[in-house]
Amino acid sequence: MKYRWLCLGMVTGILWLGAGKNIQGQGYAPEAPIVPKEDGQAQRPLQAPFVLTPEQEVQTDSVLKRWETFSTGIKTFESGFSRILYVVSFQHAGQLDRRVEHGEIRYEAPDRGMFSVTNSQGEPIEKWLCDGKSVFEYKFTQKQIDQHELPPQMQGKGITQGPLPFLFGASSEELKRRYYIRQVQPPAEQVRPGQVWLEAFPKTAEDAAEFQRAEMIITFVPEVRPLAIKLHKANKEQHVYIFLQKDMKINRTQWLPNSWAPTLAEKMKMKLVPVED
Repeated sequence: MKYRWLCLGMVTGILWLGAGKNIQGQGYAPEAPIVPKEDGQAQRPLQAPFVLTPEQEVQTDSVLKRWETFSTGIKTFESGFSRILYVVSFQHAGQLDRRVEHGEIRYEAPDRGMFSVTNSQGEPIEKWLCDGKSVFEYKFTQKQIDQHELPPQMQGKGITQGPLPFLFGASSEELKRRYYIRQVQPPAEQVRPGQVWLEAFPKTAEDAAEFQRAEMIITFVPEVRPLAIKLHKANKEQHVYIFLQKDMKINRTQWLPNSWAPTLAEKMKMKLVPVED
């Protein structure tokens, strides 16, 4: 389950707005070179789905640098969101059913966070909590909270190193190391001043297991803000997160240390679960 709670929260119909037209790169890149992983083992990145010209690369780098300045400056973050799921239908073969849910995400640098979701009836269906030492996964149907203790090497960076490090502490170099990223042009009727649409493809099989493609809408006007994130899964499902701008608070919240401690609801029990590195 390593880092899965962040991927679910980013977290991030995008007002679904359509797929967008590529404005950067044509065709496919040659086979990627073998590069060392952080653990010293060799790996070959997945093939690039596009090629950027030098000018396009400069343009993308400029956007990522501006986003890095914003992202690394986040000390606390709080926002509500709508999650729109397009999931495989059990009643209609080959079709996707649409489901709308609502949630909240909180973050405190460097490694504390909370992600929760309720269904259309307001019932809690998903919750993850990280206090920097452990990740707590709420399993409401089983009336159980699984505690995943983080090994020392994962503490302090479990959020920024997650499968979707677009929001918190994301450096442009780290994003480019893990993803093929380009800017895309939205449909003409969806163009908004100051908005930028980015598209990212995983470079590693590990990240590709979480999603095959991600789209992110950010705005630089009147200030930098994340607007929406859409994840395309391998099974054709789509997970869309729309951040509620009126509820968003950045560097304006102070939480007490016990804010990140799990609370046991009636008849719920705690279970310690080992975490794989």
